Amino acid sequence: MPAVNISILKRAALSLGFFVAVYAPAFACVALVRPQVTVVISLIIFVSAAMACLIIVVRARDAGGIAAFGIRRSPHVYLAAAAVAGVPIGLGLAWLTARYPAPTPLDLSKLRPWMIFVFFVLAAPVQEELIFRGLLQTTIARGAQSAALWAKHFPVVFVAALFGLVHLEGGALVAAGAVLLGLIAGELRRMSGSLAPAILFHALLNGARALWSS
Repeated sequence: MPAVNISILKRAALSLGFFVAVYAPAFACVALVRPQVTVVISLIIFVSAAMACLIIVVRARDAGGIAAFGIRRSPHVYLAAAAVAGVPIGLGLAWLTARYPAPTPLDLSKLRPWMIFVFFVLAAPVQEELIFRGLLQTTIARGAQSAALWAKHFPVVFVAALFGLVHLEGGALVAAGAVLLGLIAGELRRMSGSLAPAILFHALLNGARALWSS
């Protein structure tokens, strides 16, 4: 097996370790406290994001700074591309999930509209893109030094598949939508070098679903 293959596989394994390290403390807190749904969502979002930030800060010393993890400004063309793609894709996925509903892991029926907006349109896109496209995708991509096409896109596909897997509890359609989101957000992150277009695209998809179901 070529050395680059081994390097990418090691990086993929490392990214899975980071995934566990990021989410385990948040879910441990939820399991111990067993709070109301609003506190559950808050803990998962903010504790996992804080853990991701901590790992990024530590790893940034060897990566050349936090900009290597996408925490930087984006060229406007990629923000425009995220906006143009996000609206129709978001509406399409919102229509599909409304037409073929599935039970959600958490009971969100008691959340007020502003809570849905804050949690899922503002906070969750930042948190999930920071973790998946920022920490995990960057970790794998740093091992993909080959110019081969598969090496460039493997980090995007691997992380998108993982993103779909963690959304599988919401049903096959939600998981498929998460994979599609991950593939597009991952490519926006890869091409722009920034998390901003991925966050914008993610927020538009979540926003479309929130508006459709309101």
